[in-house]
Amino acid sequence: MKTKIFKTGLPIMAFLMAIAFAFATETNVKGEAPLITGYVIQNGVCTSAPKDCVVDARYDCKYMGLQVYNLEDGETTCRVKLFQHTPN
Repeated sequence: MKTKIFKTGLPIMAFLMAIAFAFATETNVKGEAPLITGYVIQNGVCTSAPKDCVVDARYDCKYMGLQVYNLEDGETTCRVKLFQHTPN
């Protein structure tokens, strides 16, 4: 009797737990863009700027009057403009 319960009951319980855990996870709320530490171009070189910006927003992200950029993957060039939700 016990083996019959384990053979059928245990897989069913594991399956039900998997479904429950799948619905219990949370996803990011829409509108929460990750902050990116930006870079400014000074003397032709990308220099780290202590300013956190986002990829998509309304206003240009600026640090000390300079446009803030994101580094391209695997490169040292700054070309992708970053933005912020509020004006400077």
